Amino acid sequence: MKKIASLLLLISMIGIGATAQTTKLPALNKKKFTAEVWDFKKSKKFNYLGGSKAIVIDFNAVWCKPCKEIHPLLLELQAEYGDQITIYGIDVDKEPDITDAFKITNIPALVFIRDNKTPYFLSVGKKSKEELKALIEEHCFGRKPKAVQ
Repeated sequence: MKKIASLLLLISMIGIGATAQTTKLPALNKKKFTAEVWDFKKSKKFNYLGGSKAIVIDFNAVWCKPCKEIHPLLLELQAEYGDQITIYGIDVDKEPDITDAFKITNIPALVFIRDNKTPYFLSVGKKSKEELKALIEEHCFGRKPKAVQ
């Protein structure tokens, strides 16, 4: 009886883990990226095509544990900021050309883009929600972030 209960518990935990990350950030493929963010084939110099709408691009991979750990934080921040920003996800294995255009060599990597007048900012490595929010405030809105504890 204990074996059956243990087995059922294990199966339910696997099921929960498999469905835990069903909510995803909007994905950017090469076609959408070159139309809405930067046509890096036309110009090697970064030229943001999105006007004044700030975006964050999360470069990740399905096998990357730190990427999986910051994903729910990015979803929370997208919900908090609403229409003020859009946070996109790019799988580095599926979109190597975009990854190469930003010279991404380590993940998780986040690119913060404010507008066409401000250079993008690249941050690499796992961050806390407070650190992510501070980066968004500074690099998407130009606001001095509160000190991160």
